[in-house]
Amino acid sequence: MIYRLIHSLFLSGLLLSSLAFSQEPIGDNTIDLNSTKKTIKNQTGRELKVLAPTLSAEEIDPAVLNRLLQTIAHNPESLKTRFALDDNKLQDIFITLSNARTFINTNEMANVRVMCQAWNHSTASGEDRINEALNAYEKRNGFTKRFIANFYATVLSDIQYGLSEQSLLSFNTYMNDRRRRMANAGAVTTGIATQNVRSGAEAVTFHCGPAR
Repeated sequence: MIYRLIHSLFLSGLLLSSLAFSQEPIGDNTIDLNSTKKTIKNQTGRELKVLAPTLSAEEIDPAVLNRLLQTIAHNPESLKTRFALDDNKLQDIFITLSNARTFINTNEMANVRVMCQAWNHSTASGEDRINEALNAYEKRNGFTKRFIANFYATVLSDIQYGLSEQSLLSFNTYMNDRRRRMANAGAVTTGIATQNVRSGAEAVTFHCGPAR
């Protein structure tokens, strides 16, 4: 009981610390399940670009857990059977993942601001200036990914703690299987391509202004 209380307080503190990454202001702890499920089912993603052959290590668990959220919204019965869960426990997982998804986003605009600050303050020119801006973007983007990964690690721990021994075994098997699949799948992202100067230069000049 004491561990559970400490763990819950830690998760609450991490949620509050994530306000800089928040998509919406925090309200009360209740959510409209029907509305949330309908929103998730009907969502259409933004136009995406494939930038890398695999996801980074920091991106895998958040991607797996967000896919799990989608599966709960679309096909809850299959997960109830697979994890040996009742309706209440599956709903608890859905609420936990929905709240995590609400509080956290990629904070791409902050990454772009850092990139443009480096671009505007650089004394270099040509490719050197572009590389400085892209390196600043990549550094800030790495910080964002690590923050999100740490946040979702806490969310995952919270979910696992509430499962029975049988359900935990099935859940961990599911997570490991989905991690392998995600690691081998193409990485789809809305971020800026920083792998080479040519592709990165277009993004830098688009967001930050023309080269001098």
